[in-house]
Amino acid sequence: MRITCIFATLLVLAGAPAVALAACGDGVIDAGEACDGANLNGQDCNTLTAGFVQGGTLACNPDCTFNTTDCRRAFLESLLPARGGGKNRCQLEWGTVGTTNKGAKRACTEGDDSCDTDKSFNNVCTVKVQLCVNVPDPKINGCPYVNAAGRVFQLAILPPALNSDVNAAVLGAAKDLGTGAGSTAHVSGNTVSYSPPITTFSCGSSTVRVPLRGTAGHARPGKVKIRAKSSDNSGRIKAVGALNLICNP
Repeated sequence: MRITCIFATLLVLAGAPAVALAACGDGVIDAGEACDGANLNGQDCNTLTAGFVQGGTLACNPDCTFNTTDCRRAFLESLLPARGGGKNRCQLEWGTVGTTNKGAKRACTEGDDSCDTDKSFNNVCTVKVQLCVNVPDPKINGCPYVNAAGRVFQLAILPPALNSDVNAAVLGAAKDLGTGAGSTAHVSGNTVSYSPPITTFSCGSSTVRVPLRGTAGHARPGKVKIRAKSSDNSGRIKAVGALNLICNP
């Protein structure tokens, strides 16, 4: 250690260029830093979460790591809780990216690249949908998952009958959230069971295609209704969540 220090000092005294050390707090993104002060390296809540979070303000911690507290707040506020008893509603919640939200309805205009992920005028809105469980939702009084974990053992797609593409998309989101929670998803028909049960706040995503109705030049809004039910191992603690997707011409 001593020899190394002496050698470095000799180099500086001999006129060799000194090597600047990375410093958190100088506003410059150095190796190992996600951000530095007001310099967020071009990121915001939207880009950092691949579109999951549309609002909120990303910040930088004093140790040059991202502070996503406000991103999380915005995401939770955007989610659509299930219906039913207050204490179970946050067991299952829906989210969508870039849509216009009104109640259980999530609307997208064809070709609007904020919500139509195919970004094309092809008579279809391809909407990114999120399926979340055990949500610590501040909108729901008495939600048990704010301070304690639930045990989501199973998710099932409910009637009305959906086309195979929509079924596959919702099942894909259900499998995705299981993977994120470190649980193995077992698919049987329109039901996904988890082993072990999911006890953390977890979300999965997929894209759902919502075709316009009518003919070219005379298109009318297209609609897709998705209903899913989550339940714990006993089947007594459960939630049913409905999501209505609308594609406007």
